[in-house]
Amino acid sequence: MNLAENFCEVLGMFAADGSMQNNHICMWGNISEDKDYYNKIVCPLFSQVCKKKIKAHEKKSNSVYGFYVCDKEVINLFKQMGFSRNKTYNVKIPNEILDSSNTKFLAAFVRGFVDCDGFISFMKRKGKYSKFKLDFHTYPRIMFKIASKNMIYDIHFILDKLDVKHTLYIYYPKRTNLSPMYVIEIRGNERIEKFMNKVGFNNFNQKSKYYIWKKFGFCPPNTTLQERKEILNGELDPYSFYKK
Repeated sequence: MNLAENFCEVLGMFAADGSMQNNHICMWGNISEDKDYYNKIVCPLFSQVCKKKIKAHEKKSNSVYGFYVCDKEVINLFKQMGFSRNKTYNVKIPNEILDSSNTKFLAAFVRGFVDCDGFISFMKRKGKYSKFKLDFHTYPRIMFKIASKNMIYDIHFILDKLDVKHTLYIYYPKRTNLSPMYVIEIRGNERIEKFMNKVGFNNFNQKSKYYIWKKFGFCPPNTTLQERKEILNGELDPYSFYKK
């Protein structure tokens, strides 16, 4: 099967947030924070790959926003790439991508995956740092936590290939009835910039945090996408989130 950059990104999205049933595939994101991403990125890319118009809609009962595709050819396309109904613990990156020498294909898959199942955040520093770093959230971190051991080690392999330094570890929940989670973190200014240059985000819900950090040197936590848009448009003061 011939790969293309948009197809690899779609496969990354589907690996993170997609679901496959006998008669359909579907993708769902947050009903408020992911609407822009679905309308501007996810649906257009899926429409190109699936060769049919795909439009997202709200599912208010679950507070999600996304779509179904009920088409045998589309379902078979994802099956051919190794996806199945029970993918939570066994999903992996298709060999066609892993074996590719095209770094754009590798980056596109990771971008699609992290856009849907990862996040960027910023932390205050502790210790002997400037007052600014102690008071504001200046230290960047990209993180994603998943249940599939196969997937995390595949992404680890790709990040190594792209020369994006990162940390991989296993998180063991305190409750013994829960399965361990596999985590990758990319921390610090230099590593974050390398990730943005090599992979990047297409989800403005994440990218807006990066833009605020680049503009102000920090990004306040627990902001909504709308608030971040207002900060970037000069309509909201990011320092106001720290005023008592």
